[in-house]
Amino acid sequence: MDTSSLSPPLIALMTVLLVILIDRVWHIPERVNPVTLFRLMVVNLGKRVCPDASSPASQHIISGTLGIIVLLLPLLVVTAIIISAMEFKYVIDGIILFGCLGFHRTRQQYKAVIACLSKQKKLLARERVSYMVARQTDRLSDIGIAKAAIESYLLRFLQQYVGVLFWFLVAGPMAALSYRLLLEFRWQWHRQQPGFSHFSQPAYYLTQWLIWPGYVIGTLLLLLVTSPAKGMAAWRMAKQNDLTSTVLALFGGSLNIILGGPNIYADRTVRHHRVGGANQVRFSDLTYVLRAINRATWLGMTLLTLVMLTLWQLSQ
Repeated sequence: MDTSSLSPPLIALMTVLLVILIDRVWHIPERVNPVTLFRLMVVNLGKRVCPDASSPASQHIISGTLGIIVLLLPLLVVTAIIISAMEFKYVIDGIILFGCLGFHRTRQQYKAVIACLSKQKKLLARERVSYMVARQTDRLSDIGIAKAAIESYLLRFLQQYVGVLFWFLVAGPMAALSYRLLLEFRWQWHRQQPGFSHFSQPAYYLTQWLIWPGYVIGTLLLLLVTSPAKGMAAWRMAKQNDLTSTVLALFGGSLNIILGGPNIYADRTVRHHRVGGANQVRFSDLTYVLRAINRATWLGMTLLTLVMLTLWQLSQ
């Protein structure tokens, strides 16, 4: 098939579906993954340019903003120049999307936590889940480990998976790349880290707006494959209405499990209301969550396929 006869939206949909399938079975090794290198650069930059605790909040915010600009802008400009010089544009677009998506590794990390808990290796499970969350994990119980893994896997699915796909389809590969790299600033400069409460604000509030579409679309998909009525009921009863609590309430309610609650960051407890269903998280819920997100992924692929076939028919 000659790609010149296909419309850009149709090609974008075909690229997305192909990348989703590849991501299910393979990932770029961490040691050669450009996103891993960028992550290390973000961490090192944060250590170097974050002002000390005695500095005014305005200096922290300015430093955080300049840090994003200095590290991100040159990389995006160079990438855009390289892409413009490439002959096989659609292949490059697919490679960029695949690199940005990278959800296979997150899925394997989640499965590793399940495997450790199934063998009652609590210390190893704490270590595994520490790769997924910013909170302190050395004091987590079995239930705490399971909840931390579920919440992290859910939020990563919405932010890293659905969000990247949305921005790729809506605004193209450079938008998806920009969004994905901004997420690294959000995650590595976590606002609950000591000394980062103000320094992280530019990255946090910028991504807080950008993650909205992924949260809405992903949560709707998850509700459709679980129990939307229970999810909506739990949302109406939730005592916190921020974005994360709303998502946890809807998803927890749809599976009838309790999510949220206090989290510990560097020996400091941050208290959140518990939201969701009526039952404490059990080991079996880890598998139910994995299946629910898999079903949501397949449902999303089905809908994208229907849109693609419709556009194909209209183009004939």
